[in-house]
Amino acid sequence: MLGSNGVQCLRRAVKARSLERSGESSPLRLEDFPLQARGRDIVTEQGVVVATAADPLISEEIARRLNNGYWSEQEDQWAF
Repeated sequence: MLGSNGVQCLRRAVKARSLERSGESSPLRLEDFPLQARGRDIVTEQGVVVATAADPLISEEIARRLNNGYWSEQEDQWAF
């Protein structure tokens, strides 16, 4: 389970990332998935760091949850 530090870290990272991409509606794009945890960093398929967590276990949990959300959205999109 993510503690408040992990959630706050993710929110800051996503907010900073969205400011960098001010022209886009979402801070993460489809081609960024699946995300991976590398130590404390959460990285895209292209190796771009999108967040840094308080510790490696938190980064793994964040990446897992974001990936699950992505796959769930993809399933919903293709469901008839």
